[in-house]
Amino acid sequence: MDQALHMLMVPAGDTAKLRKFYVDDLGWQTWGPDMPGSLMLRAGTAVIVFVPRDYLAAESGIDLSATPRAVNAIFVETKADVDAQFAGAIAAGAKITSPIRDRDGGLYSGYFADPEGNGWEIVWSPAMRPGADGGLTLALPQTD
Repeated sequence: MDQALHMLMVPAGDTAKLRKFYVDDLGWQTWGPDMPGSLMLRAGTAVIVFVPRDYLAAESGIDLSATPRAVNAIFVETKADVDAQFAGAIAAGAKITSPIRDRDGGLYSGYFADPEGNGWEIVWSPAMRPGADGGLTLALPQTD
């Protein structure tokens, strides 16, 4: 199996509510063909697709009620970017789950949940930064 992630499929209860949050309020751009009842968003080098929960459960054969949610992370260039993007998400209706603060490993981040409870972290890291292609790059300190 290839070590890759191209699409993250997230079970959704109300894609219209999620479209309002991500597209209308946060200004994210949709991606791909319009699929009734779903919402596709390009995020760096991957695609997030919110799929109706019952449909995804039927198609995948996975009991989605027993599946734990993931917490998604957006890495930014500066601590000021954390502050600005976090504030934008809260203004758009996200709920703070853990306020912005310094964290283990030199990280600076805050956590919030979208209108359906999907977790997000906006994070600045001394070791990982967004690359030109939208993926993560390592910026490890040089050792002699």
